[in-house]
Amino acid sequence: MPPKPRAVMDTNVIYSALRSRIGASYEVLRRLRAGEWTLLLSNTVVTEYEEILCREAADLGLEPAEIGPLLDGFCLLAERHPRLERGEPMLPDADDEAFAQLAAATRADALLTHNLAQYEPARRLGIPVVTPREFLGTLRVSA
Repeated sequence: MPPKPRAVMDTNVIYSALRSRIGASYEVLRRLRAGEWTLLLSNTVVTEYEEILCREAADLGLEPAEIGPLLDGFCLLAERHPRLERGEPMLPDADDEAFAQLAAATRADALLTHNLAQYEPARRLGIPVVTPREFLGTLRVSA
């Protein structure tokens, strides 16, 4: 049996999954809970998740008290890399840098995002940047 894919997930994928139970983003989270792939996390990425989810909680229909347990769930399912050496910046948006750095440092199989253009410099450095739908296609192939 091949090893499970290991991937970094941009906050916009979580946001999309929490907004709608229809679509690839929600299916990616469902497959994570089912153990079909491994989420890669760093402290910086979890902090970014927390910041965005707290700011957008009302829009997502979440109570602020629900965000901590949601993040705890991600941490329980993840391969954690608490402290990473910061590499050379590769992206124009500093908020996305933590995701690209984690993907590079861990040799992730994928970095999932809805914002492919933002991660184009990372892709040119060999980081596999894909949409949730593209990632689901790889899960079906490896299953």
